Amino acid sequence: MDIKTREKDDIIIFDIGGEIKRSDITDVTLHELVKEQLDRGRRKILLNFEGVEFIDSFGVGEMVASYISINNLGGKLKIVKISKKLYLIFQVTMLIKVFEIYDDEEAALQSFLNG
Repeated sequence: MDIKTREKDDIIIFDIGGEIKRSDITDVTLHELVKEQLDRGRRKILLNFEGVEFIDSFGVGEMVASYISINNLGGKLKIVKISKKLYLIFQVTMLIKVFEIYDDEEAALQSFLNG
């Protein structure tokens, strides 16, 4: 998993590439990166899944843990550009009822402003 971080206004965007899965324990997890942003007072996080090829049960757990951490602090976690294959995983796990998922980054960013 490769994650690049960028910022647009007060929204943190994680551009994720590769696979979200259990790997070498020396790797920083998605949830750890989210918690770092929360510690800095950031409460709006957008996950760009355009480069994500695969997610396993560990990755799903990371997503849920990130959502809970952000939600407990009154923040928002949203997803953009998820592939059809990954969307099916989100359907099966019922995560489409938990996460706001957008096809377009600009629409996702605008959704943070609209509440």
